[in-house]
Amino acid sequence: MKELQGKIKLLRRVSLFSTLKAEELELLARRSEFRVYGPGQPIFTEDSPGEQLFVIREGEVLIRKRTRGQNELDLARFVAGEAFGELDLLDRAPRGASALAQRDTTLLVFPSQGLLFQDLAQEHPELFARILHQMLGIVAGRIRSTNRLISERTPWIEELRRQMLSDKLTGLYTRAFLEEDFAELLPQYGERTSLIMLKPDNFKEINDTFGHEAGDGVLRLMAEAVRSRLRREDIPIRFRGDEFAAVLPSTGTETALEIAEELRRLMRRLDIQRITRGKSFDLTISIGISTYPIHARDHRTLTDSACERMFRARNMGGNRILCV
Repeated sequence: MKELQGKIKLLRRVSLFSTLKAEELELLARRSEFRVYGPGQPIFTEDSPGEQLFVIREGEVLIRKRTRGQNELDLARFVAGEAFGELDLLDRAPRGASALAQRDTTLLVFPSQGLLFQDLAQEHPELFARILHQMLGIVAGRIRSTNRLISERTPWIEELRRQMLSDKLTGLYTRAFLEEDFAELLPQYGERTSLIMLKPDNFKEINDTFGHEAGDGVLRLMAEAVRSRLRREDIPIRFRGDEFAAVLPSTGTETALEIAEELRRLMRRLDIQRITRGKSFDLTISIGISTYPIHARDHRTLTDSACERMFRARNMGGNRILCV
C-alpha cells in the first residue's frame, strides 16, 4: 500500500496527469513500476520507440543527442520529482534523443513492462480524453517556451539550426542559408563580400550514362573539393541540384576571382573514375561572381547576379568564369 501511494504521489507531479481524480491516478499507478539504474546506464536510446514516460524518484538523468558529426550534444538534465518522455506516448514515434542515468537513479515507469498506453486508452476512453485535453495545453505551453528559447539563440538551438540547414548528401549548408541567415550576416560582413556560384557544364551526361547514384557520388566529391579550397571564414553551400555557392566575407572581386580559378582547375582534375567504373570523364564548370555592394545592395540581388553570370558563362561554352 505504501508503494502504491508513492507511485500516486509521483504521478500527480506529472503535468499530463495532474488534473486526474484519485481513483484514476490509482489506476495508472497500478500499471506503473519502479526501476533502478546505475551511473551511466541507458534508460532509452535515440530512435527507440517512445512507449513510456518516466518520473524520477531519486537520482539524475541526462538527455543527450547525436549531431551530424556523431558528436554528442547535452540537451537537458532532470532531477528528482521531474518527468520526461510523456509527449512520446501517443504515437510511439522514435525518440529524438537518448537518456542516461548520471548516478544511482530510481524511476517510476508508466506503463509497466508489457503494457501499451494505447491499449489502456482503449480500455478507459474517458480517462484518455482527459489526458489528451491536458496534453494539448502542454504542447501549447512548450511551443511558447520554444519560441522564447529561439529568440534567446541558446547554443544548442544554434546547433540544431545548423543541422537543419545542412544538406544531407554533401554536408554543406543548403540554399536556405542564403535566403535566411545570409540576409542578416551580409551587413555584418560589410563591404567587399563576394559570392561565387558554380555549376558543372556536363553533369547531365554523368546521370544519363552512369546513373543517379554515380551523380550523387560526383556531387559529394565536388562538395569536398569546394570545401578544400575555401578559407576558414568562407561558407560553402549546395545551392540546388548540381549548383554550388561560396560566401566569401570581406573579400573583393579580385581575390574571389583567384579562388574561383582554383576551383575551376580543381574540378577539371577531379578523379571520378571509381564512380564512372574506370571510364575517364573531364568535368568542367561555369562560375559566376558578384561582390557586395559593387554589384548588388542586398543578399537576394547578390545571389541573382552571381547566378545570372554563372548561366551566362555556361551559355558561352562553359569552363569559364564571369565577374562582370
